[in-house]
Amino acid sequence: MSEVPALAVTVHTKEDGGAAGGLLGHGLLTSTATVLVPDPVEALANPWRRFVARISRSPGDGAVEVPVGGVSVAALDGDGITTAAAVLTLVWAEPFAVAAVQVTRAQLADALLRNHGDQWATYAELGFRVVPPEKDGPPDTWWLGAPESTIGVAGSAGVYAGGTCCGSRLCCKAPQTAAD
Repeated sequence: MSEVPALAVTVHTKEDGGAAGGLLGHGLLTSTATVLVPDPVEALANPWRRFVARISRSPGDGAVEVPVGGVSVAALDGDGITTAAAVLTLVWAEPFAVAAVQVTRAQLADALLRNHGDQWATYAELGFRVVPPEKDGPPDTWWLGAPESTIGVAGSAGVYAGGTCCGSRLCCKAPQTAAD
């Protein structure tokens, strides 16, 4: 387990003037410049909205607010799992230390399958320091009805893992081969 402390990450709408507005979801830092939001609300997929990530050592601690520069959404409906994640690229790197975790796509896919699609448990198992939110019911699967041109829905955990690894800078390594 990493000695890097867990960080509370929330994502908000960006109000006029740049301040954080309404809460849209909870996430985890996968690098100093990327946030992964498990089971995002539909508003996070809107390319015309602007967002702010609020990052702190604990929910009551003073938070650093970082504008979000880009969002991509990956989804999975296969292997007995239905889940999605929004990957947010921050405008600048946040000042907190992030656990240096490197996983292969296969390791991420296997952990996702073991945890039945629970991304908070998956990332905790892989060594990320996460602060999961209180669950208030099953996630909305709005993305199942989204046009394929806006959100591609993977049919396997392996394909989904590839989409979230690359976008979230998880440093997903290709598996070693005998020739390597």
